[in-house]
Amino acid sequence: MHHWCEIADNSYQTTDELDIIKSTASDVVNDMPATGAVIIDLGAANSRKFVPYVQAFIEQGKPCIYVALDLCKESLTNHVKKSAANFPQITCIGLWGNFIQCDKYFATLPNPRIFLSLGSIFFNAPRPDMVFVITVCAFRHAAYQTKAYDAFFTSYLQGIQTHADIDANSTIAWTYESKLDNSMHYFEVVAQHDMVCHHYDDFLVKKGTVYTMFPSWKRGESEVHEITKAQGLNIKTLGKAPNSGMRQYLIQPHI
Repeated sequence: MHHWCEIADNSYQTTDELDIIKSTASDVVNDMPATGAVIIDLGAANSRKFVPYVQAFIEQGKPCIYVALDLCKESLTNHVKKSAANFPQITCIGLWGNFIQCDKYFATLPNPRIFLSLGSIFFNAPRPDMVFVITVCAFRHAAYQTKAYDAFFTSYLQGIQTHADIDANSTIAWTYESKLDNSMHYFEVVAQHDMVCHHYDDFLVKKGTVYTMFPSWKRGESEVHEITKAQGLNIKTLGKAPNSGMRQYLIQPHI
């Protein structure tokens, strides 16, 4: 996980998204009622992207509740304690579990609610009282060709080998390459020699076997608007990062 945190802390996706949020959070909160809202941070980790929204609620004199969800109890506990200390004006709640476990709890929270999430997993069943702030970035290969990504993949593949009981040097047993198929970005991981999974009935991974890992959509502004409108939804571009193709959108059902 520390390798992934290093990627997140230094990635343009992290810094650019936060820059956009800082410039648009006040407008988003301005549309919230005087009674306030609930901020639900899905997979909070050590993310700070909730901060501009909380600051905007405080500045506008509107109450808010911050609910952080995470699988790692230690990380979640530290995050909630730090958040509560930094913002004593609001209520901070920690939910230890996964999306399925906490889904019933989400339904008990009052509207309106602001979901902060990596992706748009809750947009599959939109309701008229829901508004989504979604960040989508365009693509550039250079962002994935770093020492941090190399360290992450080496550690990740070694973890897979340990789990499957594969006896191989993870630094040379695999190659990985950043790929783009239309708007879908993914990593192509290729086995460089035969490997045996002793924990899985000696399943053989043959040399040249190709695996697709970490697929994600990378779309430009016009494509995002086209797809959204085709589904009968309203969309507005909130802002764009100055140094990349990352943009933030406000999406909601027709009312």
